[in-house]
Amino acid sequence: MPHLAARISFIIIATLLSPEIGWAKAAAPAGSAVMTDITSGLKLIQEIDPAKTEPDYESTSGASQVETILGQPARTMPPGEEPKAIAYIIGKDKNLQAGKAYVLEVEHPDDVPRTIYLANRGADYLRGLSTGQATGDVRAQYVEPSLESLEYPLSGQWKPLRQFFFLLDRFQGVKGYRDAQPGWRPYTPSDGFHLVIFQAKQMNDPRSEGAAIGKIRLYEVPAPEALYAGTNLPPDDLPRRRVFWREEMADQIIQTNDPELQAVQDPIAWYEHKIGMAKVLGFNTFSKDLLEFGFNQGWESGDQSWVIEAQPPNRDLWTRLVQKAGEAGMDLLPYYEYKTGIGLTDDSLAKQRRSQKLYHGIKQTAGSNTFYTGVSWTEGHNGDLTDPDTLVDAKRLMDMTVLSFKDDAKFAGVWFRTRYTHLPISFSPVTMDRFKADHPGDDAAASVTQESMIASYEGDRTLYDKYLGWWFKKRAEFLAAILDHLRAGLETDEVQVLFTTFTSEAVPTLHNLGAYHNHPGVVTDDPHWWEQYASTIDDGWWKWHLMPTPFERVAEENLYRGVLHENPPIDHPMNTDSSEYYHSAPPADPANYKSIDGVMMTYPIGRLFTLENPELLEEFRAKSGLTVARHYPLNEDSGKDNAETAPFGHLLGYLSVDSDRAGDHLMLQQARAVAYGDPRNIAYLSGSSFSTWNPEVMRRFNQAFLAVPALPSKLVPNLSSDHDVIVREISTLRHGTYYYVVNTSMHGKKDVIVTLPGDKAVVDLLTGSELPSQSLKLNLASAQLNAYRVGP
Repeated sequence: MPHLAARISFIIIATLLSPEIGWAKAAAPAGSAVMTDITSGLKLIQEIDPAKTEPDYESTSGASQVETILGQPARTMPPGEEPKAIAYIIGKDKNLQAGKAYVLEVEHPDDVPRTIYLANRGADYLRGLSTGQATGDVRAQYVEPSLESLEYPLSGQWKPLRQFFFLLDRFQGVKGYRDAQPGWRPYTPSDGFHLVIFQAKQMNDPRSEGAAIGKIRLYEVPAPEALYAGTNLPPDDLPRRRVFWREEMADQIIQTNDPELQAVQDPIAWYEHKIGMAKVLGFNTFSKDLLEFGFNQGWESGDQSWVIEAQPPNRDLWTRLVQKAGEAGMDLLPYYEYKTGIGLTDDSLAKQRRSQKLYHGIKQTAGSNTFYTGVSWTEGHNGDLTDPDTLVDAKRLMDMTVLSFKDDAKFAGVWFRTRYTHLPISFSPVTMDRFKADHPGDDAAASVTQESMIASYEGDRTLYDKYLGWWFKKRAEFLAAILDHLRAGLETDEVQVLFTTFTSEAVPTLHNLGAYHNHPGVVTDDPHWWEQYASTIDDGWWKWHLMPTPFERVAEENLYRGVLHENPPIDHPMNTDSSEYYHSAPPADPANYKSIDGVMMTYPIGRLFTLENPELLEEFRAKSGLTVARHYPLNEDSGKDNAETAPFGHLLGYLSVDSDRAGDHLMLQQARAVAYGDPRNIAYLSGSSFSTWNPEVMRRFNQAFLAVPALPSKLVPNLSSDHDVIVREISTLRHGTYYYVVNTSMHGKKDVIVTLPGDKAVVDLLTGSELPSQSLKLNLASAQLNAYRVGP
């Protein structure tokens, strides 16, 4: 993999926020020290040695075996042509208590490439992790992702996986279900809970040599607040960075009133668990989806004709959650998949479908010649953001979900995301009349019709391109108007509006040579291995999808940028007749936000190749900074008889599971984002309930990230003795100079000398301690982020 240091010069100094005013001193909180072992001091409840104990469940007889790895016996599942799973029951008759905090620990060998998925049914946390060249995410799934296989170094040691969680009231078993049904949660704390270890068939992750685990341990956490991650935050008069997540397939567990089916007796407890885990992991901001595909997710609209309220268990969930978050000291950033109001009546704004596609009523698609896409279940409602009624509707939404709660908690801002046909580019006659009104004296604009617009699209595109330019500026004005409304209502300028334009859970799929149908296969630094493997595949479709694209080529040709900005032709075979995917979900246009303070297009990360071109990160920097959003593929198994959506063979029923890199590599993408892009915000778009198996690594990174103010930064060359260790400098008027030191390498670094400028005292912001010298001798793990302040 090429080093990125040569490309750093493309990054220009960030212009994030106005200079700070006033003066304040931030005290070092007691919990700010680095935690190296979350289990330290905890009471061990149970230990299971899988090498000596047969699984309580095995998908097929002999699915697992015992072998010696790195001198220690291990329970393994060799890869094969079918998915596999084993499970152990944890904590049975161990006096477990619902709502209590625990830490689950599982040993694993870091010896060869492996992907291991684990389901903790005690908390409904599902998470995968991968080592070495294993891809982590599965190839064949409902929404096929771009895979990446890189030579992450292996330590050749046994490593612990640790997960902090709060125990549910009732649990599912090995198999999970998406919707509540009789018997779906038969277990209670006295029964213990299942820990399921599972994997996909080999073709879905060819380099993985199968799951392998060592001893399993369960610890009791008597006082969760003792584990909360303190952070040396910047003084109050300096702007703050933010870390937060949003979950996709998570809240189905609280969508029932039946006490025999409830995972928790009160739905709010589920979110109290999440807030507690967020504080342990060092997150400072909490995001909850309030609209999913336009539908209410638990807030009181007060008007069913405007917005349908959520099912009875959750209709006042947001009202209660805001208060809980405020009491816990968590700032809020609600999330909306907005398409205007979906009410019970047919005349509700979204049901009017005021946006119309270019070929509206002309070309037939599957189901309707008025549909933008073939995704029929999203086409029943849409909004036209150029319509003044849409802004009125959006402001009403902000009033009901943010401004009415301004005294109950602090709001960091709001996060909007478009899905297919939510806020599409509209070519309706009314929308085109607005275009005409905004272009007086322009003869081509004055005579625009559907026919002339189609002719332009199919011809020289002059009029069409002018129309698109106008529409994108209208979107920026719409978002800026929402920001102004929030700032006025909250009486503060420390509010952000984030907007995500990417519809898929995974990062946008690469295309070779800019051809929309040309699949890139697997992005890899070892194309020879993948070529040999693909040659053994009989299925031509999957053989092609497993052929390699060299990592260096993706970077050199900037293929990812092409994907983020492409406008595929409407008549392309991928689009099926006249489906207009580009118009349905228009991409990011970051250039329009260079002069708008407080509104940002999010930049999608999720593979290392998404961070290989620093100039692309700079392109997405708005006036108020950069937000990177970590996209996770769903790795979704429907649990039904459909081979294309069954990456895990339905062994676990319905599931959606995220996958991370193991150990120190967990935060490598975020570390490179800090080094090459200096984000103000790091967001996570999680496919299921957010969790991690490496809390110490994530927590430490968040502590360092949040300790530095969200002010303009610059790269400072020649301060580090190692070119992979990057130093960023953030100057303030009254509070000294801040520094990030980040190891961007996959490898750990020893005896790195970093010499910070000046002669004033250096404070390590992770510990609050003053250092004896400005010349720092550092041993840095891969992806390690350090934060310092020099004077006053």
